[in-house]
Amino acid sequence: MRDKNILHRMETIRLHPAYKSLPDEILSKLAKKFHIIHFAKGEYIFHQDDPSDNMYIIESGRVIVEKNASSGKTFTFVVAVRGVTLNAVTCFKKSPRFLSARAVEKTTILTTSCHDFSSWVIEHPEVTVETINILGTLLDGAYNRIIDLIDESAEQRILNALMMLFSRLGKNLPFTNMELADMTGTSRETAARVISRLQSANLLSKSRSQIEITDPDKLIELAGNHVFLV
Repeated sequence: MRDKNILHRMETIRLHPAYKSLPDEILSKLAKKFHIIHFAKGEYIFHQDDPSDNMYIIESGRVIVEKNASSGKTFTFVVAVRGVTLNAVTCFKKSPRFLSARAVEKTTILTTSCHDFSSWVIEHPEVTVETINILGTLLDGAYNRIIDLIDESAEQRILNALMMLFSRLGKNLPFTNMELADMTGTSRETAARVISRLQSANLLSKSRSQIEITDPDKLIELAGNHVFLV
């Protein structure tokens, strides 16, 4: 009989699309490699340019993965929840991290060394194939992101971001206008105007630091291609 902690870790890992169909025997090998670390709200799991020594997957909480530009602007790359890995691609390349990861609420992380993680991937061909598929999805998401920033209006980018967040977190989204602006490459003022228009259209309601999607069907209709953040 497996340890309850190992079983719980396996449940978390299986939430990741690359690992959801793996047999228990393979998944348990990875789960046994992990240990748990805790982060308070506002703490960084890692910073941009840190060495890529460890692999991280969220056990509970919420993490924003972001890029700090030379201009001083912060650009949000992904909003990560349980089962999402954090910049794991760097475990397969000898370079520093190109993103930072910050806990936006009390967060628990599963972590193991990149060496142990990459060895596990290489040991099991089915894992390698799924990992390549996920990397392809990440690349597609990055292309979509670039197209959104170049070709879409600020309103459409915000709709796409709201659709992504809704698909991950449900109707209640704990985000400010500034955080939405950082996700979509626009200003806080522009984000506020767009959110106000969407509120007037009864698509959502807004409080100080919370957005509630009140008409999911309308959001799905307007968002179109919602693979905006991966």
